[in-house]
Amino acid sequence: MENYRRACIISYMKRISLILLLLVFHGSLYAEAPPGSLYEQDILDTIKKIQDQKHEQALSSTRSLIEQYPQSRLGHMLYADLLLAKVEPLKHIGLGIETDRAMQDFRYEIQQRWQHDASPVHRGLYPENILFLADSQPYVILIDQQSSRIYVFRNQQGNLELEADYFTTIGLKGYGKQKRGDQKTPVGIYHVTKYIDGMELPDLYGEGAFPINYPNAWDRRMQRTGDGIWIHGTPSYTYNRSPWASNGCIAISNPDFLDIGNYISPELRTPVVVADRVNWLSQDEWTAKRKQVLNILSGWARDWESLDLKRYASHYSRTELDAYGRNFKQWDGHKRWVSRNKTWLKVGYSNLNIFRYPGEDNLLLMQFEQSYRSNNFDVNSAKEIYWRLDDERWQIVYENNRSFPVPDNKIVEN
Repeated sequence: MENYRRACIISYMKRISLILLLLVFHGSLYAEAPPGSLYEQDILDTIKKIQDQKHEQALSSTRSLIEQYPQSRLGHMLYADLLLAKVEPLKHIGLGIETDRAMQDFRYEIQQRWQHDASPVHRGLYPENILFLADSQPYVILIDQQSSRIYVFRNQQGNLELEADYFTTIGLKGYGKQKRGDQKTPVGIYHVTKYIDGMELPDLYGEGAFPINYPNAWDRRMQRTGDGIWIHGTPSYTYNRSPWASNGCIAISNPDFLDIGNYISPELRTPVVVADRVNWLSQDEWTAKRKQVLNILSGWARDWESLDLKRYASHYSRTELDAYGRNFKQWDGHKRWVSRNKTWLKVGYSNLNIFRYPGEDNLLLMQFEQSYRSNNFDVNSAKEIYWRLDDERWQIVYENNRSFPVPDNKIVEN
């Protein structure tokens, strides 16, 4: 009997090792202190014990896991498999799961959590998508959809410091939202518009929600439809949802939702960068990118102040421009008209955000408070400018004032 039991365990370990082998992408399977929540650490600790064939220890730690997190479906699956391995060989991990989709979801969740341990962000690298943050923004939210991860970065006097990170769920059909009902999560630069308490929402949204301003100006220009994209919690019947499971929203566990709320301020319109994938840079690379984009902005302001319309117009795309609803020809004519009596002007900017726009080829977004002064007209405005790299030159393809509509609490089809 003892030999049979040992054979069962070895058989199970061989099969689960096949799963774990899928997770080896960076040489080292496990770091001493995996990042993320205590829940995630417990999950990875259990899997490490299984990999090391410490069957009884894995069973004990899994039992403790589901006692502490009774809604953890992944924990219950591992526990059931470990019990089954004591009496008969398992054909594969998740034998007790009824559907292939559910088993695939569990495997994918394990893979995403495990791979995160080797993520470059934990080696002192910087996200290319976030180049400048306004002094008024203490934090920025970055979502890496390919990695099922949310990062919170602190604005430390212009430098980025990783503050927290969380496992996350995105749309059932993945990312790259184009139309209402496609069950995809958008890719773009957004901000939080408000907070909705979970008591005002169905159980699906857990502890609450932070709506974001999808569709933004660029989405509307690309004729993308849908709305109601929120960062929200998880239903009470589960600890977290599978990596791809929402209707387009960004869902995190309820403990993580309560924690991330410490870093989000609807009043400050906390930026939310929703990327398909994140390109990580060394500090030197990141600093060089920052210098480049700042030179682009200062060159534009300097040529505007010169009153040389030819130099000023060279910063604008002749083929793709939408500036306050005007194409290049209309914009050029308008500028010639309003500049006819100008003798001087000064342009200043503050509270500057600069983002490398995700999911687009060579697109920058700059947001800032603009101060315009001239001999015959003064105005302050919140502005956003989109720049595209065309033939080795950055040119403006969209320019307008920023708008900050606040949605209601109505639940709509995404």
